[in-house]
Amino acid sequence: MSVFDLLLAPFYLFIVLFIAHKYKAKHAHKNVAYKYFIPGLVAKIVGAICLGLVYFYYYGGGDTVNYFNTAGAFVDLLFSNSSSFYHVYFETPNVSEAYLMRQSGTFAYWVNDPYAFYASKFFFPFVLLGCKSYVCASILIASFCYIFVWKLYMVFTTEFPDMYKSLAVSILFIPSVVFWGSGLMKDSITFSAACYYVFGFYWFFVVKKYSIKNGFAVFVSALFLIFIKPYILFALLPGCIFWLVTTRISHVKNALLKILIAPAILIVGAVVVLLVMNNLGDALGKYSIDKVFETAQVSQSDLKQNYYKGNTFDIGSYEASLAGLLSVSHKAIFATLFRPSILDVRNVVMFVSAIENTLLLILTIYLLFKLRVYKVFSLVNSHPLVLFSLFFSIFFALSVGVSISNFGTLVRLKIPCIPFFTSSLVILAHLVQDKRNLS
Repeated sequence: MSVFDLLLAPFYLFIVLFIAHKYKAKHAHKNVAYKYFIPGLVAKIVGAICLGLVYFYYYGGGDTVNYFNTAGAFVDLLFSNSSSFYHVYFETPNVSEAYLMRQSGTFAYWVNDPYAFYASKFFFPFVLLGCKSYVCASILIASFCYIFVWKLYMVFTTEFPDMYKSLAVSILFIPSVVFWGSGLMKDSITFSAACYYVFGFYWFFVVKKYSIKNGFAVFVSALFLIFIKPYILFALLPGCIFWLVTTRISHVKNALLKILIAPAILIVGAVVVLLVMNNLGDALGKYSIDKVFETAQVSQSDLKQNYYKGNTFDIGSYEASLAGLLSVSHKAIFATLFRPSILDVRNVVMFVSAIENTLLLILTIYLLFKLRVYKVFSLVNSHPLVLFSLFFSIFFALSVGVSISNFGTLVRLKIPCIPFFTSSLVILAHLVQDKRNLS
């Protein structure tokens, strides 16, 4: 970061906020939830800039700096050798051509790290439009990614319009999600893609608005997830299938018929999930069904090594099988959703995350106590979106918890499931209060 960032950034911020104000003014009279559109955008931009400040001045470098440098190398190559740029950016270059991206002497990702390379390609146009200013690029990326987070918020407020305040908190203003999911990081892309996927799936499959726009949302977001973090799609698909299945079941009015067909529909849904996941095997790579247990075990063993300097947690050893995975599932889910805790804190970043996790744990315990646990299932089944959110967040928490034992990595990788989990909690709390008001 330089003086150039400080001089240019206010201009970009003014343009973004001006466009956002016009957009809000166009929709605010129709939907009161739009009162949170600009505050949510500002939080996103602040989160992106803070991420850069932490990495530049606290960590002294890291992933976000490397993505910025790689995207900047694309910009340099575009102006110095446009034919080589088109070859590297749009085609499949050879590893021997890595020098094309490293002419400036700074670190740049290459095709031997395909997920990071795809992410850098995504950031390239923003770095180009931001005149190679980190802060300006961050403002543009945060603003673009915010569009899709807002679409997820619209899905939830469409189903629960009177909950727009509490849902804004759980989707737009969760500190860890705002911080890790806003700037030049893969997590910003994949979290936004997950939000866009759910948005498209909701309108295309659940509401049955078969438009090109909604189908495009599902297709494009799925591609981004496959190219950058396929395990998120791995976690989304089962939840979405069961969301669709439970929606269809909920439309059956005859109670006896519902009891008779529900198991059959659920079985068909499970079969569809397995078929889709098997057919995606090549795209998912190490996250495919036949490799997922081995991948989880190897990854967790690696992250326990000494070079992580004790900044780890241990869910215990387990066999590379479904039974082995289930034996540690409760520890994995708890670790993803509620750790690091206050007792795990080793630095300032972990402390902020620990406070958030503690509040989330208190809310969860409070709800379980109020609902006496068993009532949770009846309330969850009363609304397919809540069922999907809990299914996805818990399944995702399990897949992350068994693969990661480093807190630094965990706080970033967990963010896709946090808005869904917290939204489920606030919706359940709202449903509980409604039942009390009626009784």
